[in-house]
Amino acid sequence: MYVRCGYFIGQPVQGKKKELDEQLHAVVEMYRRFPGIRWASMLVADEADVGAPAIYATIQFCFDSKAALEAALATPHRQELRAHYANAVMPLFEGSVQHANQAVSNIVFSI
Repeated sequence: MYVRCGYFIGQPVQGKKKELDEQLHAVVEMYRRFPGIRWASMLVADEADVGAPAIYATIQFCFDSKAALEAALATPHRQELRAHYANAVMPLFEGSVQHANQAVSNIVFSI
């Protein structure tokens, strides 16, 4: 499995947290249209260690392989998502978004 993460480093524009969270939830739903996607999720920071980066939220989306992710990112849908981020999400956020693509090497389940 292969996961792409978008880290929102910063904070919501003052007074826009609720609207930002709603837009981020809407974006996660838009990921369903990527061909080959396995799942997508949104994490919102609740607590962080002293000195940790100011990661407000993380968007994760998973594919079976790096090739499947690359194929999905080459579709016109990616441009639609980028436009949505630029027009509806980023005006509500003070900071930057950094991405990391990660191979999943081990999955542990607890029961």
